Amino acid sequence: MGTAWPTLGRATHLDAIGSSLLPSSGANGVVLTGGAGVGKTTLAKDAVRDAGVPFKWVVGTETARRVPLGAFAHLISVTSPIEPATVLRSARRDIVAGMAGMIIGVDDAHLLDNFSATLVHQLAMGGSARLVVTIRDNEPAPDAITALWKDEWLHRIELSSFTREQTIDLSETVLGGPLEAPSADRIFRVSEGNPLFLRHLIEGALDAGSLREVAGVWQLRGEAAITPHLNTLVESRINSLSDTERRVLELLSFSEPLDLDVLTDLSSADAVEAAERDGLVRVTSGEAGLVARLGHPLYGEVLSSQTASPTARRIRSELVRRMSVTKPTHIIDKIRLAALALDSDIPPNPELLVDAARDALRMGAITLGERLANGAKAGGGGFYASVYLGFALAWLGRGEEVEAELGQYDPAALSEMEMLVWGLPRAANFYWMLGRPAQGRALLELMKGRATEKLVDNLLDALDATFMFYESRLSEAVDVVARLMDSPASTPLARAWAGSSGAVSLAFLGRFDEVEALAEPGLEAATLAESGNVRFTCGLGQTFALIMTGRLDDAHRLAKHYVDFAEQQQPGRSIGGVLLGQVLFARGDLPAACAEFKSSAAGLEGTGYSWAMLSATHLAQAAAALGRRDEAHDALARAERLFGDNVAIFEPELLLARAWVAASDGDSTTARSLAREAADVARNGGQTAVLCRMLTTAAQFGDRTIAADLVTASQAVPGEFAAAAGKLGAALLEAGAGKLLSVSAEFERMGLLLIAADLAALASAEYASAGQRSDELSAAAAAHRLSALCGHALTPALLVSARSLPLTNREREVAKMIADGLSNRDIADRLVVSVRTVEGHIYRACTKLEVVDRAALAAAVSAENR
Repeated sequence: MGTAWPTLGRATHLDAIGSSLLPSSGANGVVLTGGAGVGKTTLAKDAVRDAGVPFKWVVGTETARRVPLGAFAHLISVTSPIEPATVLRSARRDIVAGMAGMIIGVDDAHLLDNFSATLVHQLAMGGSARLVVTIRDNEPAPDAITALWKDEWLHRIELSSFTREQTIDLSETVLGGPLEAPSADRIFRVSEGNPLFLRHLIEGALDAGSLREVAGVWQLRGEAAITPHLNTLVESRINSLSDTERRVLELLSFSEPLDLDVLTDLSSADAVEAAERDGLVRVTSGEAGLVARLGHPLYGEVLSSQTASPTARRIRSELVRRMSVTKPTHIIDKIRLAALALDSDIPPNPELLVDAARDALRMGAITLGERLANGAKAGGGGFYASVYLGFALAWLGRGEEVEAELGQYDPAALSEMEMLVWGLPRAANFYWMLGRPAQGRALLELMKGRATEKLVDNLLDALDATFMFYESRLSEAVDVVARLMDSPASTPLARAWAGSSGAVSLAFLGRFDEVEALAEPGLEAATLAESGNVRFTCGLGQTFALIMTGRLDDAHRLAKHYVDFAEQQQPGRSIGGVLLGQVLFARGDLPAACAEFKSSAAGLEGTGYSWAMLSATHLAQAAAALGRRDEAHDALARAERLFGDNVAIFEPELLLARAWVAASDGDSTTARSLAREAADVARNGGQTAVLCRMLTTAAQFGDRTIAADLVTASQAVPGEFAAAAGKLGAALLEAGAGKLLSVSAEFERMGLLLIAADLAALASAEYASAGQRSDELSAAAAAHRLSALCGHALTPALLVSARSLPLTNREREVAKMIADGLSNRDIADRLVVSVRTVEGHIYRACTKLEVVDRAALAAAVSAENR
């Protein structure tokens, strides 16, 4: 990889080193301490180079330390054996000769021989050169070296590994684009923030193709690859171990964490203690006692790659036999045991694999679930192995493979319960993953025709209600849901589907007060049904309702809760990101919204989830509002490709995305037309609250023709958003700039800053048409301020009012001082000019802004800077 690795996250350390090298620092340089790979050498070299003075560089090594002054051999000229004191004097003279103010860099000083260490100490004491010394933590060092900071000859700076944020910043800088959150989390976990490990991890993953850019976002998939160089570094550590310590690491590399008693039974207590003492193993308290983990994840990566397949299978077999002595009670232990058995020499129990596949899928470990289900199928797991394999393939977005797997069964040969567990994922796969809703509905009707149990009927009706929501048949969905939620024959899964589709349907209908009454039991049922992703549909309804009722802070907290619930697991993290992005967009935090939508769109690419289309749609809107035309066009093209009858509910959003993209292209006429079309589709689909939002956006684009419609629509929807939207419609009907500005203030108070910015800009245009220059500038300044809070939005209205106040720097400075309450005399004194000069600045500024006095001038500048 040819990309340079910058020194990021170390600016404070560089400044501290620079300060320590100054004559006034009170020391003669600095010692950098830290673990292997934290960047001591890189930082030291950067600091020495940045100092801009002559320097010499010395490196301590295991080989050179066997020879007195071996590290300095290239800098000194001792040609014959003489007594030590004379040697050291001669060496000091050779090193600093003719180079006053030089810097000496000493890397890995803990590896210096005693003579070399003494020389470094004497150089520090003499002050004829400044020193930058690096030492590795937890390594024995000569006394002369440790005395460098203990005796305060050099300042000591401790370097630690990067934080998660620093690790991500560095990775994204090198990659030139954002990392999706789960991949960032994984890179940090494997590298543990160690800069050396991080570099080789990323370079290795790039070379292996496991780290790749998808839709502008970097994703790490498959096994984490490391470079040969890092592999060699870790191997050198591992290969120096005793056989007993290596055995401990091998066991943990194939199953981590391990109960301490299992590890000691398969190795020895002495070996485990030695490995822990050497930092190779960490022992911590777990739920059932002490557990052991590898000291660093890369030990496992390297050991696994070193171990031949027959040996690996033998080790897994030993682990399976020992772990099977006690029947696993924890679901994670059961899954781990099944995964080990699958790759061991012990024939796995198909029933264990089926159960483990089910449990892995419920926990969101989709890839592992697929592998376990495949193993169960190969081992004779039968019908349920195929069903769970179908679930896994569906969640991985591989719809055609789902149909190939499940389509081989004849429903007539299945029992009613088997038909249900087979038919539900197949119908959902037809509907969403394959985009063939008619076939999904046909299969649903077939199952309804065979159902005899009320429990089965309710589950099928719950799926039907979900289909109804996506078909924008909201009132019908709510009617079905009401019956299901009251029925004692509804299973947790039925209630989860019903609660989620009912909550979001009510929100889109504008019945906000009823949303939580369905969302809460729906979420509770989703937990009981272990169907985690269903809950995000509840979240869609909840966050929309909170936004429309003006509770932006609550909406943000709730969206963050859904993101956190996903625990960085896909697809949940990306779906949660859509919810968070919607709230951020509503608040006007456009850059953050774009980042969330972009990451979500990349994470959902190719999955078949309806959320993929929604993420692309919102990304197009947010990118267009920021003037990122290329990104907006790309996102819109993706949304168009993903749209179909199976996501008809989101057609208004797609039309609005087209409108935003047209607006970013400068075609406001088309933008207004498309926004009106979005409103018509929302109205025809019964999306009453969505209609109010679509019409408001049309107004942001400067469309006055929707004014009466907006007043009417707002009257059908409760909440602060609709109330303000109604006032907006009335202001447009009356063509009153002052009222537009007043409505802008209402939206700003709610936290809906992008709408507020557009309305202030529209008010500015109204004032301009009326020839009210002072009011025009004041409104434009407010729009400018709000636009800046939105990440410098570039909407049609804001572009018109984007002209900054036409003042010189001195005129603006004077005006700001007036706004701060200073008199002309005060200003003159501060600027060291005459009062007449100040008056001249005020006169010219008032003339340019067409305002009549100091107060009006102050008001215009204050509005711009609020």
